[in-house]
Amino acid sequence: MEKKLNNSYLIFLNILIIVYNLYICLAVFKEKIVVSDDLSKLYESKYISESYFSYIYSFLDSTTMAARPVSGFVTGTLIFFSKSNEYIYLLGVLFFPLSLIAIYCVSKRILSKELASLITLLYSCSLIGTSIQFSSIMLNSNLATIFFSLSIYFIYVREKIILSSLFFIASILSYEIFLPLILLNLFLMKNNKKRILFLLLTSGIIILFRKVIQPELFVNSYQRDEVGKIFEFKRVVQVAVYSVKLFFKDLFVGVYKALLNIKNIHIVEIISALIVSSIVYKIFSAYDFKSQMHRFKSLGIISLVSILLGLSIFLFSSYIPTVFGFDNRNLGAIRLFYTLFIVSGIIYVSLKLKMKNKTISSLFAIVVFLLMITDMSVKNSWIYASRFNHELFSKLNIALQENHIESGEICLKYDVSNELKTNPHFTFREPIFYNNWESPMLSEMNGIDSKKIHVYNVERKTDCATVFLYQNGKISRVK
Repeated sequence: MEKKLNNSYLIFLNILIIVYNLYICLAVFKEKIVVSDDLSKLYESKYISESYFSYIYSFLDSTTMAARPVSGFVTGTLIFFSKSNEYIYLLGVLFFPLSLIAIYCVSKRILSKELASLITLLYSCSLIGTSIQFSSIMLNSNLATIFFSLSIYFIYVREKIILSSLFFIASILSYEIFLPLILLNLFLMKNNKKRILFLLLTSGIIILFRKVIQPELFVNSYQRDEVGKIFEFKRVVQVAVYSVKLFFKDLFVGVYKALLNIKNIHIVEIISALIVSSIVYKIFSAYDFKSQMHRFKSLGIISLVSILLGLSIFLFSSYIPTVFGFDNRNLGAIRLFYTLFIVSGIIYVSLKLKMKNKTISSLFAIVVFLLMITDMSVKNSWIYASRFNHELFSKLNIALQENHIESGEICLKYDVSNELKTNPHFTFREPIFYNNWESPMLSEMNGIDSKKIHVYNVERKTDCATVFLYQNGKISRVK
């Protein structure tokens, strides 16, 4: 009877996880959250005159997409068809729930149904790499996660080397975040011949594509990996410092800011977080942790090493590990293994301290509640960022009309850095108008003719003849 009741709780939890993530997606659709790089892609879609296949080729033939043809094909397809309906472009956010399904199915086969649900839940509301949950263009990270999860499944559960290798390649050709994790695949194999086969097949095809096929196929081919950066001592130290800061300060800052702004979270959302955390408590209060203690120790060590491997990719790129702004989009691999590390770490340490099941389940319930509240705060921050941009350009449009300006280059002046740091509506300094490529779509959305008037942030272009200052919710001409 108790087992049947526990299964009912587990089914209910899985339903709530699905509902919660679809609710987040619905918020993105309802509010039309399109910020940062998504703005340029949506604007691009409005002026496509080529046929589908011609456009897809031209889209892939770029410095950002030539190395990522798998995700580039999907993204390009959404952009092409969104020229008739911008909601089609927003379908890209659905790849995040799809990645949750992959994570759950693989975790269930390796661990247990209960732990798979917990891992999926914690991953879905993780504070790391929040852009991959709210941005359509970041479907590349979600595709990479899906393919990587399937690669682990076929290497660990099915022992199908070739299939695992093909899925790993698909992951890398979607987004490079899991590239250093090839060592994990090799570790999970039990036969040296299989390791050699996997390594030769995977690295061989990736190198062949990057160094031979990509340059031949695309005019604008660009090798995104910058190996020379690993020898820059200052760069290595910078990555190390930012990594430590991310885990030991920034994540806690996000939770703290979310709790300060809990008044801005809808009461239904708070109740849902309480219900989910209560169900987590009920499920794990009777769970048999002790018999699997050695597995949690191994999982914790593997997760920690995988986090370090995931961070190593920043040594070969110009990005830095951070949870702030839009740059947090590179943390998809870290998000996954940090989730595994938290789950295994809590269980292992608790068992070593001889804590009872109810204490362990209470810890998980608290973590779930805090992460869900913070995730909903981040959702509100993305909504706020989108509204902030529209308010900015809407008021600029009124100011342009009042000043009888119908063409030319216009600069907007406002303290972006101070706004992001001091405005309590931002949890992780979510992206607001800053880059030049964001303005054409924002202009079109708010009644400004982007063909005649080109809007810049004054920090990106300092020689504008006309400058408007945005301060305290008002726009005034200062030049």
